[in-house]
Amino acid sequence: MKFNIFKTICAVGVVAFLTSCDSKLELLPRDAVSPELVGGPEGEKLLNGIYDAFQNGNLGSGYAYLSYVTEDLSADNLKYRATFFQHGEVDNNAILLENVLVSRYFNFPYVAIQRANDLIEIVNNAAGIDEASKTKLLGTAYFFRAYGYYRLVTIFGAVPIVPNRDIVELPRNSVDEVYAQIISDLEASIANPAPFSNSNYVSVEAAKALLARVYLIRGDKASAKRYALEVINSGKFAIESNYANMFTTPFTSNEHIFKIANTAVEGANALDFFLQHPDMPGGGRAELPVDESLIAAYESGDTRKAASVTEIVAPAANPGWYSKKYQDPSGNGAHPYYILRLAEMYLIAAEADVETAPATALTNVNIVRTNRGLNALTSVTLQDIIKERRVEFAFENLRWMDMRRTPSATNPTKSMATVFLEAKGRSANDELYPIPQSAINTNPLLLPNNPGYN
Repeated sequence: MKFNIFKTICAVGVVAFLTSCDSKLELLPRDAVSPELVGGPEGEKLLNGIYDAFQNGNLGSGYAYLSYVTEDLSADNLKYRATFFQHGEVDNNAILLENVLVSRYFNFPYVAIQRANDLIEIVNNAAGIDEASKTKLLGTAYFFRAYGYYRLVTIFGAVPIVPNRDIVELPRNSVDEVYAQIISDLEASIANPAPFSNSNYVSVEAAKALLARVYLIRGDKASAKRYALEVINSGKFAIESNYANMFTTPFTSNEHIFKIANTAVEGANALDFFLQHPDMPGGGRAELPVDESLIAAYESGDTRKAASVTEIVAPAANPGWYSKKYQDPSGNGAHPYYILRLAEMYLIAAEADVETAPATALTNVNIVRTNRGLNALTSVTLQDIIKERRVEFAFENLRWMDMRRTPSATNPTKSMATVFLEAKGRSANDELYPIPQSAINTNPLLLPNNPGYN
């Protein structure tokens, strides 16, 4: 797949290649399978379609895989080197409305949301479907619909909530309304518990883990802790003692709660192509190197460093540090997207307790640290936990929201993200991405845009 991408870029040029793929992005793309023609027993086929949407975006939203590290690029974990100027806009926090990559980040979650709407409608109206199948299908569809909205609200803010499969122009719902929809869908997923089989599939524990993350973002620490502990105490997961095992073939670990798998046949994940240096196993083109500030954040003895990054030294071209979390030596894009891990549940519980029960918070932080080759801390602060999250989840698409929701240590009246932006001459408005012009052309009700983009 990467070879084909490279051939296309060389043949027609980066700008022409990107802009020719999306003549007009639909706000509400329709699945290719008509629900009226599919009965309950065929639900598994539509369920596979939802997984597929999160693998490769589908329907004019290619390059969706790049959205799985866009938070790291907006923040201080990755940086832009060359070629795709759209990456440079994200790195500089100066995104133009015509940025075609951001257009696709907006478009592809709606593919999955629409397919989830279809499946929910089918299952709820189907006669004769057995309860076990119904529960699994509904639990998974509600999870994916919530995850789609989560992906949208965290980088775009207010977005339309699509209630059914009708293709109509809709205005944007408020951020509070979108989060309420996410919480409602995750509660519905938990009420229809999909059983855990392995981390390549949605489970009730995945729904609880995502709900814990969402409640933490929303500032409801008690609820965040509750669901994080339910996942921890389920007994189905364990902290990985060898951090690198989670990010090398065969990508199996008891720490994974949910990941989106890709096979060699699908070849849907080309993150290594953009993140890695050509000299690394599986190749790459050094598009998005690692920011040196992340390298400095690793403590001596932290096993996460060698498992997450590697240094390319001169005289090789483009020396520097590069991510290896999406390394696939075969070069066929068969590595997963990492969505939810048990370490996050421990750190969510710790953050929920850091002000009210610091001893308990310290215990949970140290469970993670001591399994990463580090000494236990003797005390812990919120900034310690956020730093721990940075090195633990580097390149797993959590950093920008962590910076947006955390007060700066140097100026607690502002978020870490705002201080970061102001240091480069930007403003708090740049914490959100703009609603893309392509989507506005399709649906003018998306206006007004986010502050600073009108």
